[in-house]
Amino acid sequence: MSHNVVIISAHPDDMEIGMGGTVTKLVESMALITSVVVTNGGRSSNPFALTEQRMAEVRRGEALRAASVLGVKDVIFCDEPDGENEVNTTAVKRRLVDLLTRLQPNEVYTLDEELDRHPAHRLAGKLARESVLESGIVPRGGVWAYEIWGPFATWDRLEYIDRYVAKKMAAIAEHRSQVATIPYGEGVLGLNRWRAVFADPKACAPAGVYAEVFRRVTDSPPSK
Repeated sequence: MSHNVVIISAHPDDMEIGMGGTVTKLVESMALITSVVVTNGGRSSNPFALTEQRMAEVRRGEALRAASVLGVKDVIFCDEPDGENEVNTTAVKRRLVDLLTRLQPNEVYTLDEELDRHPAHRLAGKLARESVLESGIVPRGGVWAYEIWGPFATWDRLEYIDRYVAKKMAAIAEHRSQVATIPYGEGVLGLNRWRAVFADPKACAPAGVYAEVFRRVTDSPPSK
């Protein structure tokens, strides 16, 4: 039986930054991964003064190349405007529910709707949680949130990514329009190193060199 995984992100580079190592590990274990990108990323860091439409086109190409580096073959673009207040949430949820119902994934990953400091990230997490609930599926492997804009104080799962960190960094580097001015790879590599070193205060030595962490997503919305 195939191991289906769905990853729901807000922007074209979120998956690579937040969980690129775990994605590579999942691919190696023969998981079939479908990456869903909610917005077109047209208003992100724009060092080359591209139009919003051109930036969206550039970012789509970058996302496809980065996914290929990680071994992800199926990328779905919802092409919503890159502004959380302009996203057609009804249309996105309908598409997500249809996809989840069809694929019946064993695991779902998304952004944290409570702790991530980026509003579009929180919206993507909310849409993912609501869509899983609406679809009626119960992913056996769980629904997980990965971290980007705001490290988690506590987490429910830690994945060592020592063997996969090079691919993660190569995938992030494919997002040339973004890393031209913001060193996302360098920043998250430091976080992943910290995660591994400080994973367990009782350990005599770190169990790995780099790690990514995840919070479990429950059915109910986060408490405000």
